[in-house]
Amino acid sequence: MLLCMVGVGMLSSVERLLAEKGVEAGVEAVVYFPFRRPEYVVLLSRLRQGVKVLREPGLNVYLVDKSDFVDDVYNSSYAEVFAHRLLLPHTVVKGEELMQTLEKTYRRETVRQLLKDLVAAHKYAAVNLVAEPRYFLLEKVRRIVEAFPLLRSDFSNILLDERGFEEAASELVSEGLLNRVDGGYSPTLEAVKRFEKLSVLSGLEPLRHINLIKLSKLFSLLVFEATTNLSSQSPPLPDPEQHIHLRTSRGLQPLSKQLDIMEFVHEYFGKEGHVKRVGGLFNSTYVIEVGSEKLFAKRYMSWTDVKWVAARIWTAWIKNFSINPSTRLAKEIYFLDFLRGHGFHTPEIIHVNWRDKILYTTYVEGETLLDAWLSKKPDRAVFADKVGQVLASVHRVGGRLGDCKPESFIKTSDGKIFITDVEQASFDGDPAWDLMELIFYPGHYLEADEAASLAEHVVKGYATVGDTGVIARCLKTSYVRTMSLWTPPWVVMEISDRVKRFLKA
Repeated sequence: MLLCMVGVGMLSSVERLLAEKGVEAGVEAVVYFPFRRPEYVVLLSRLRQGVKVLREPGLNVYLVDKSDFVDDVYNSSYAEVFAHRLLLPHTVVKGEELMQTLEKTYRRETVRQLLKDLVAAHKYAAVNLVAEPRYFLLEKVRRIVEAFPLLRSDFSNILLDERGFEEAASELVSEGLLNRVDGGYSPTLEAVKRFEKLSVLSGLEPLRHINLIKLSKLFSLLVFEATTNLSSQSPPLPDPEQHIHLRTSRGLQPLSKQLDIMEFVHEYFGKEGHVKRVGGLFNSTYVIEVGSEKLFAKRYMSWTDVKWVAARIWTAWIKNFSINPSTRLAKEIYFLDFLRGHGFHTPEIIHVNWRDKILYTTYVEGETLLDAWLSKKPDRAVFADKVGQVLASVHRVGGRLGDCKPESFIKTSDGKIFITDVEQASFDGDPAWDLMELIFYPGHYLEADEAASLAEHVVKGYATVGDTGVIARCLKTSYVRTMSLWTPPWVVMEISDRVKRFLKA
């Protein structure tokens, strides 16, 4: 006899129906769902049809083969038509231990898949995201409803409980995939390394294993039956992106907040400002001026951006430049924060428009290393020494700037050296590439002797902090050859000779 204080009268009807069908002995779990038309889901040890519906006035009873239900929870074998019900308010009448295991498993694997998707979409920037437990619940619901619109009725007018997702996220903390931060959960660097190469559509992989024949029957019995619970006006479901945030220097920013440049100016300053495009032909960078205050905006162009396509072609087999704008934005967000966390000076992130790939940061007022040498500033040699030290220090903490040009180092009026433009940064690759680019690139603009002097001071500073083996490797023919279309050969030779003399000294 099944005992429960929930819906005693209805429960009697359920017991009678099970007895009439002769399946009472095979019942392993019974779950009650308080819908407008109440439902009981009964898991049987064996049911040849997979699923069967029994109807009583004002009541539906679904008989489900236990193995099919379990397979849907673990492998999405039935498109989660069974499993999604574990997200809904319910009462376990029988089989509490079994149902608790299935509920925990479903929530944990849901959080794991959503974590994979966050990393696949945001790459390194995922580390800067902070997701509330409610995000995992609402994002899962959103995906279910988008795939099966008729199931909207299951979730409308229901206060969903995210407490189970708090526990599920905590399990991934113990696995080293999430960190607890700011009242939510952030992907770890380990999670990024493990999942960043996955396709954004990796969550669709289980669909390959769906049993379409059985699923078609389930739709008629479970999904299309949901029309009985439809109300005339289903309220909109909450936006999951209101519950996931990006860390900025001004606090947590909802990921749903996507401001274009003029919207940004109006919201952050409350008045009109002046936006000026800066940089060369291939740059999409802007200085925003409102009164005496300045901010910097950078728009990451698509893969057709000639600059990165050309760079990737020319350095093929030597250096793998990132072309995808999402990847470049993600790296910029992550490495600005990473370097600042290790004591380096970098611009502070103010706002991120992920949809349009725009990053807003503080503006660094100062002089670049290249400008100091072009204008022959008296302290340019000291500036170059310090840049060499800064670069070596970046390498000591495991960073690689990737596209390391003298314009990326800015000295402010108080003598601080800021690192900017880190969209190609990574933890991979040879640090000698950074040093090679930094010392040979200026040769395009400077006379041979000046270019060689700059290079000598950079490597001198580098050697005080870093490995001289890196200095030797930066002269590798395969590396230096990539500069041949940029820096004249006689300048390349002068720089190489000066660095070799330094190494022999």
